[in-house]
Amino acid sequence: MLSNLSERTLLSSGILLLAIASWYTIGYYHPDEHYQILEFANYKLGNISASDLPWEFAAQIRPGLQPFLAYCTVLGTSVLGILNPFVQVFVMHLISGLAALFVYWKWSKWLERDLSPLSIYWMRFGMLFFWLMPYLNVRFTSENTSAICFFGGLLLLVQALEKQSGKFDRNLVWAGLLLGLSFFFRYQIAFAGIGLVAWLLVQKKMKFLTWIATFCGVVLALCIGLATDLWLYGEWVFAPYNYFFSNIIEGKAANFGVSPFWWYFTEMPLELLPPLSLVLLFFLAVGIRSKPMHVFSWCAVPFVLAHSMVAHKEARFLFPMALPFFFLAAAGWQHIKERYVWKNWMKATFSFLLWINAIAMVIRLFIPAETRVAYAQFLYNWGSKHPESTVYFVKKAPQKGFPLNLPFYLLPTQRQLSWYTDPKYPNDTLTLRSGDLMFFTEVIHPKPAAPPGFQLMEEYNYYPDWVLDIELNNWQSRTRIWGVYRLEKQ
Repeated sequence: MLSNLSERTLLSSGILLLAIASWYTIGYYHPDEHYQILEFANYKLGNISASDLPWEFAAQIRPGLQPFLAYCTVLGTSVLGILNPFVQVFVMHLISGLAALFVYWKWSKWLERDLSPLSIYWMRFGMLFFWLMPYLNVRFTSENTSAICFFGGLLLLVQALEKQSGKFDRNLVWAGLLLGLSFFFRYQIAFAGIGLVAWLLVQKKMKFLTWIATFCGVVLALCIGLATDLWLYGEWVFAPYNYFFSNIIEGKAANFGVSPFWWYFTEMPLELLPPLSLVLLFFLAVGIRSKPMHVFSWCAVPFVLAHSMVAHKEARFLFPMALPFFFLAAAGWQHIKERYVWKNWMKATFSFLLWINAIAMVIRLFIPAETRVAYAQFLYNWGSKHPESTVYFVKKAPQKGFPLNLPFYLLPTQRQLSWYTDPKYPNDTLTLRSGDLMFFTEVIHPKPAAPPGFQLMEEYNYYPDWVLDIELNNWQSRTRIWGVYRLEKQ
């Protein structure tokens, strides 16, 4: 039944999923998605000082290109009267998702020459409906934007190479521009770029003017990258070198954890949800073996091997290779299908995996990417509706940025104060009023004690009460469970 869905139905469904993911998966997959992009843009907007930024800013190791895009998006939406930062980020997410879908769909049309119609269908199905893909495609991350530009440029390049007119082709300039920009979104995409250059030298033997046209685009990207770094840091810097020197030569990346060479081969199956992931990775291995000369193999394999040799590893580092992953997995599936009879137990297993995927995708689509941002959204909305209300963050001792530390999402007009549980830090009880909020991060279940003369009325908790009533394997002790209560006089 699924294989009978039309291209229009697939594409429309994919767009709908992107819109849902853009709206509901607020927050970030990794803190870099927020602090290295949105807060950098927030600094350039004049809302925070450089001292509020992470150490990478002072080290001048992060590219300015994506913070510049975030900065422009905030300014553009503000001109349209959209001042809510959550709506502004929704716009960023939606544009990212649509751009990824556009590039990947165009690739699937081009790859029809490499796979059977049914294999292309399942490749598209994976790119659109694999449980993690709508969530990843809308992320305004360096991994996602770099992949969009890299594969967008690569598509223009391979299309131009089919002609090989020997003339100066402006499409090659655009290809070089996108490939170059992908580097200034995320430097590690250079590992795939090395594989691409090797493929061009061995497989395609590009003509001289083809190289020149592509190189012109790369130079233009270099100018844009340097200009946006100048915009961000206020002086001429070559951030890629600073990044290499800091993280590789000085080894600062190792401070965030060191993993063995084989880490990706053991951890990625867990990250991508077994047993579904195990089946896909098996097809991937078969696909690489069946298409060793394909440009995707030449880009993806060096990319993974190079990341495996870097000491610090995270699953997100491999996310830019999602497009080759699904193509090569589809190629592996086709290779197996052509050589073996499709048994009933295989069909049953396939149906079971589809159900697992559907359940996981629904869960991933409708929960925030980061619960901290869900609380920030509640406070922003509350402050917009109750401008006279004060928010008290309950804590033991003074802590900067406690507990949210998300200046980008802060409502400027909202009054936020501290409330201390340690008696050596006095509280001004006379300032408390009915309608104020108390934000608890420690004791929230059962209900915490109210200040004298007040009672607490729960206003927001990420976890509903029926979930908190379930305590299996002491899960609550390992989970961030906060509560926001409204003060009412007794």
